[in-house]
Amino acid sequence: MTNPRSGGGKTARYGLVQRAEDMGAQVWTTSAERDAASLARNAVQQGAQVLGVMGGDGTVSAVAAVAADTGRSLVVVPAGTRNHFARDLGLDLRDPGQALDALVNGEPAQVDLGMLGSRVFVNNVSFGMYADALLEPGYREDKPRAFATVAPDYLKGGQWVEARVDTPRGPSSSRRWC
Repeated sequence: MTNPRSGGGKTARYGLVQRAEDMGAQVWTTSAERDAASLARNAVQQGAQVLGVMGGDGTVSAVAAVAADTGRSLVVVPAGTRNHFARDLGLDLRDPGQALDALVNGEPAQVDLGMLGSRVFVNNVSFGMYADALLEPGYREDKPRAFATVAPDYLKGGQWVEARVDTPRGPSSSRRWC
């Protein structure tokens, strides 16, 4: 799966789709009508044994959820803006195409997935002003405007944020003023 909008069009700039197809991968592109999770489920139904994803953390999380649910391996190609998960995996963000080598000679690594409500995330989740700015129409084209739009509500005063984490050792919780 590839998200052509991730990273301001990194998949096109680096020729990632063509490189993946040259290696024998079948690539599906997300669109307004076809989200990454649906494409991943379709790929599994068509017999895919390994899922690959080219995009940012949101796209990766969506495909990772399907991979986990279906017992498939996941190849991550860092083609997003921040690529927090890819950084933690040690992938080279300056040459995202190098990650495609994992299609042929990848080394498996097991990772944990998190849940926030019903949404899966791989290693980070955003809430508050940053998350609200991401949801602003035109965020990618004008990030300063998006932050300026949501900032007034956050500058009025803080609020308590509570987090609960369930681990094999039991739950833990944290409360913080933001």
